[in-house]
Amino acid sequence: MKAQVATGKAQGWQSNSGRSLMEMLAVVAIASILTAVAVPQVISARRLIRSTALPREVASHIRYARQQAMSQRQAVTFQYDDATKQVTIYDHNNVNNGGCNMTWTQLVAASGFPATACTTTLLSVPLAGSGGLPTSEVSYGVPAGISVTTLSDTTPPTALTSSKVYITFQPDGSVIDAAGAPLSRALFFYNNKVPTQTASAVSVLGVSGRVRVWRYDTNASAYAE
Repeated sequence: MKAQVATGKAQGWQSNSGRSLMEMLAVVAIASILTAVAVPQVISARRLIRSTALPREVASHIRYARQQAMSQRQAVTFQYDDATKQVTIYDHNNVNNGGCNMTWTQLVAASGFPATACTTTLLSVPLAGSGGLPTSEVSYGVPAGISVTTLSDTTPPTALTSSKVYITFQPDGSVIDAAGAPLSRALFFYNNKVPTQTASAVSVLGVSGRVRVWRYDTNASAYAE
């Protein structure tokens, strides 16, 4: 009986001893490998998702500026500042506003345009940072390696002027130049960490003010809606 009890105790001790040190090290090594593989993929996926959202956010702000111009029957300017990666929308208050009444030609030539004397700021928001895309990753223009520089609606990239792009909507929702001719705009963006996969654009047709969002299709080698 004693021998059987002793044998039973020995068997119980072996079953409760847990895994060996080698087994634990193997589990830790496998977990480390899986983490090392998964983390970069998660970061890449988050980067693509955030980059995809950027042009749609820009488009929503442009549409808001157009809506304000049409509802208030006066000029409203959308501004993109590439130095700060920030969007600002200016309400010019240039119609039925006493001494602030100005034609479009007078407004665009006024001191400090778009922040003229009678102008108020409707909103000013950053497009990067604060948990979104890092500011350093947001680039304006067409990335190297993409030969297409004109959208299918014939709108070419709009060049920055002192790091900025302006789009001023008229009361009818159109965009015109100082001479009164339709002026189309196209803002191109990409994430410089994954340029080709994130190349995008937002265009505004001057004659109608229609806003369109484009993504670069690597299979077709073209920007598509």
